[in-house]
Amino acid sequence: MSGGAWTGLAERGSLLGMRFTVWIYRCCGRRVSGWLALAIVSYFFVTDARGRRASRRYLARLYAAPGGAAALGHPPGLRDCFRQYREFSRCVLDRLAFALGEGDRFTVEVHGRDALATLHAAGRGAVLLGAHLGNFDALRALARRDGVVVNVVMFTRHAERINGLLRRLDPAAEVRVLEMDPAVPDTALRLRACVQRGEFVALLGDRVGATGRARIARASFLGRDATFPVGPFVLAAVLGCPVILIVGLRRGDGAYEVFAELLADRVPLAPRLRAASLPGLVRRYAGRLEAYCLRAPYQWFNFYDFWGEEPAARGSAP
Repeated sequence: MSGGAWTGLAERGSLLGMRFTVWIYRCCGRRVSGWLALAIVSYFFVTDARGRRASRRYLARLYAAPGGAAALGHPPGLRDCFRQYREFSRCVLDRLAFALGEGDRFTVEVHGRDALATLHAAGRGAVLLGAHLGNFDALRALARRDGVVVNVVMFTRHAERINGLLRRLDPAAEVRVLEMDPAVPDTALRLRACVQRGEFVALLGDRVGATGRARIARASFLGRDATFPVGPFVLAAVLGCPVILIVGLRRGDGAYEVFAELLADRVPLAPRLRAASLPGLVRRYAGRLEAYCLRAPYQWFNFYDFWGEEPAARGSAP
């Protein structure tokens, strides 16, 4: 199956999965949905040897990092890997609750709110850069409470259908999905219009695209070099706006902490200056991710060969 065909199938499956999960949640409630989510991740834990290896490798690296032994409390084993999978299932349920407009059931403490409020008051937009760490959807509670508009950038051809589903789930939501396709000439113009309206553009920066065409930089992460995309910082340079790191960590049932940190007030637009600044920005991003992994060691949800240590014959990352 070609890469394009696989991507299209995955996107259609994702939409069907969203509708089915919403139906289960609404009909059976959170408790039953929680047991179902736990059963699903348990199945994947048992059958996905590659994911288990990735989890053990990540936890071992975190334990060996400064502060890692204190964060985990003991050398990681198979039970800790399962705990990471289970934490993922809990975050998935919370994502669904946020999407259904149930953000009020959560206590969300925001650190660094002043930086966001200052930009919003001045009518300035920004790039909000997250990761597959914790729950990025905690942004929904922030957007609703502060009245800001967040545009989540995704590599999908089904943005309109996803937006339609989200509007039906929560008509008052101030979060929408934007299709990101570098091949479409007006993509940058649409994103620039969002920023000029004082809206935020949000995306994740800890995975390199599967096409192999993404621009990358390497930075130390938990004691070993890893590959990160530089696209989010290039986008901020083109849009002429700040880059703010956003991390939402689950602190228990119904409780989140959202951290907002300024990574760059402005990324140089001139090609030579921008190229010189990118490695440092990626290193800073990776360093802050490492710090937040130590805060919530079981909420790092990259269940694949993040450091590229496995032979290529075993397959590419999902």
